[in-house]
Amino acid sequence: MATSVISFLGTGQKIQPQDARSEYRRTIYRFTLPNGGHFDRETSLFGTALVEYLRHIGVEIDRWVVLGTSASLWSELIRVIRNQDAIDEEEYCRIDDRVIARNVDSKSLQKWEQILNEHARPLELRLCLIGEALDPQSQQQIARALFDNVPHGNDVIFDISHGFRHMPVIAAFVISLMRWTHGAKNVRFFSGVFEARQGDITPVIELPICQQLVEATEAAAILKLTGNYAPLARCLGVDAEESWFLENTNQLHTARSKAQSMNKQAKQRTDAVGSELLRLLRERLLWTQQSYYADRVRQSALEALNHGDYFRAAILMYEALLIAAARILNLPGDPLAYELRQQGESELFNRLEGDLRELLTDLQHARNSCAHGSRSPRSRVQHIMQSPDAFRELIKKASELFDRLPELLKP
Repeated sequence: MATSVISFLGTGQKIQPQDARSEYRRTIYRFTLPNGGHFDRETSLFGTALVEYLRHIGVEIDRWVVLGTSASLWSELIRVIRNQDAIDEEEYCRIDDRVIARNVDSKSLQKWEQILNEHARPLELRLCLIGEALDPQSQQQIARALFDNVPHGNDVIFDISHGFRHMPVIAAFVISLMRWTHGAKNVRFFSGVFEARQGDITPVIELPICQQLVEATEAAAILKLTGNYAPLARCLGVDAEESWFLENTNQLHTARSKAQSMNKQAKQRTDAVGSELLRLLRERLLWTQQSYYADRVRQSALEALNHGDYFRAAILMYEALLIAAARILNLPGDPLAYELRQQGESELFNRLEGDLRELLTDLQHARNSCAHGSRSPRSRVQHIMQSPDAFRELIKKASELFDRLPELLKP
């Protein structure tokens, strides 16, 4: 998978400040290799060490997007070039003088980018001049730079080591959005922790919890907004696609056993993120603990209403009433059979009176309007179909009717 690396550039210190051509201070960045051991690189710029490390472990990097201000250490990007002697010394001095003077502008940076890219192939650098992100307009520059320069479908590796501390915070939220706008599904975060150095060695840490949190946040949001628990279960290492499919297609008779089996597969977690997701999953599947089929259908209707799924809420609530009536009246037959539902419907309309019968009729017409895209001749239902609040009130009243059915249908 093609990968883009994103870095912020900070400022640097000359080893001999009085000498304009003195090198910048360096440190040895130490990476832990996936199979054990270390990978060390001495450099003044963590991003160059990160790019070399990623190349070393076989990551295909096609673009390095570098963001910085007019005072950032742009000249040190020369370190990413394997043969640095190929760079014209005058060109290097020209950009370095601007770095020292803290007045790098777009024209000089574009020229430097062109020079670097002539020697960095197959790696492509994109150098993005931004402000200090101290005001909303400048903060938007970070978002624009990432939107414009990270290719769609790329994995992202985010270097959070340099720049003002608030800049990577802004970029992290932008990258979260880009998972949806740019298809950047896999994101890895690296930091060279200069404050934790021991002697000349600066440890490098990867932050897998960031990717875990991004995925967990999205899964929790999907659950909250749609009721779909499959992404959340996936975060827990459990496949819930079939269970969710069965529930979402109103096959609750088989969805229950699948959901219960899947719930058992989701083991207790010791990590904080996993424990919270497991709690959400188990709350979402409480409907499977209802003893009667009609109760489970009613609970699913209310769950759908909570997520704004008005279509399923109307269909399921109406069916729950029919199934409950058939059970309470001990009508013979399979509750999954259409014929039994018809009998339950007939009994309800025969036995309910006044406002309760009107309520059932309103629900029936609202359900039909949802299912067929038709318009009911009942003016009250026409109003319900144009008002989310009125629709919710209808479903809630139907749920209250469900609770009263044992009393209303007793001999």
